[in-house]
Amino acid sequence: MVNNSSQLRLRVWRPSRWKREYLDTNKNGLADVTSFQECVYSWEPFGDPFGSVTSSEQTQRLQEVLMENFALERPCHERGIENLREAIQVMDEILSGKYDSLWGDSEEFGRLSNGENVNLRQHQLLALRQHIQWVCDTFASVPGVNVSLH
Repeated sequence: MVNNSSQLRLRVWRPSRWKREYLDTNKNGLADVTSFQECVYSWEPFGDPFGSVTSSEQTQRLQEVLMENFALERPCHERGIENLREAIQVMDEILSGKYDSLWGDSEEFGRLSNGENVNLRQHQLLALRQHIQWVCDTFASVPGVNVSLH
């Protein structure tokens, strides 16, 4: 699912499984295929995933635990899927705060039985938390898997 207005892109990577040998023209020899990664999953949420967080300090905290800890510039071994558990803990703490996050309007509308359109409200942080939990549960047993968020 692709959304051009999204401020977040989550990707799950694993070591490549190339069955061929490739020439590295820089070394003038065979390429070390163990250093290459392939994307096995990509997701972009609708809207601003941090939009439902009402506190600027909590938004900054969440961005640090997600965007900085899972930046593509970091080595793969530092972006392991098990590190998402810390992000889930931070989201749970924000969600447990009475006034730290809110429901909001989404970009989608539904149609009632009387023909009227109604906005399908969404709690963007809760949706992000649930999706990241699903990513953890789904890819936890994949060897060498790592995550990037940008």
